[in-house]
Amino acid sequence: MEDAVRIYIPVSVSYPALEEVLKSQLIGEHIPKPEAGSDTPPYAQILDVGIRGANEGPNKVILRVKIRILRTMLKRDSVDLYVLATLGYDNAAQQLFVQQFHLTSRTNSGFFNTGLEVLVNKVAYSQIIKKARVNLKQIIASELQKANGMLADGLDLKGIKLTGAVNEVRVQDITPLPDKLILSVELTGNIEANVLTLTNLLPAK
Repeated sequence: MEDAVRIYIPVSVSYPALEEVLKSQLIGEHIPKPEAGSDTPPYAQILDVGIRGANEGPNKVILRVKIRILRTMLKRDSVDLYVLATLGYDNAAQQLFVQQFHLTSRTNSGFFNTGLEVLVNKVAYSQIIKKARVNLKQIIASELQKANGMLADGLDLKGIKLTGAVNEVRVQDITPLPDKLILSVELTGNIEANVLTLTNLLPAK
């Protein structure tokens, strides 16, 4: 039977590790990204990015984006935006990504808030969605290699020796915690169980 065995394991990813990738992809980006041959100046530039857990619902995190406003009417050296983001996972590309987000922070200026809402929810939305993707191929490949390494020589479990190979690794669920992100990973493959002793399988007297 193909892929008869399914094993679920939790894999944790720290927020600093996610931040490192997001910083490399987003810091310095202009919003919107200038088009070739266009003289229209961008609204803002991303200066820094942070991420932490949120309690507002499943798969939710708080994404902090520090930006410099460049347009004259809203011009400021920097402002911190806190947006509530929903995370998703693309198993085909093995990438963690931001599905959607909306602005949660506010300044003391109603006029400035209106400008920020337009900037973040309309102008910056597609650009941040497109860039805020974290490649987890190395982590997934490591889990696959680890599982197959244990099965190659046979994995002994209380009188049963498991042999075989894991063929696929898929992320089934994402759980943001205050200090890290937990991925529920499903391993599927063909594994043979050889019973070495029945004593350990018998119920206690």
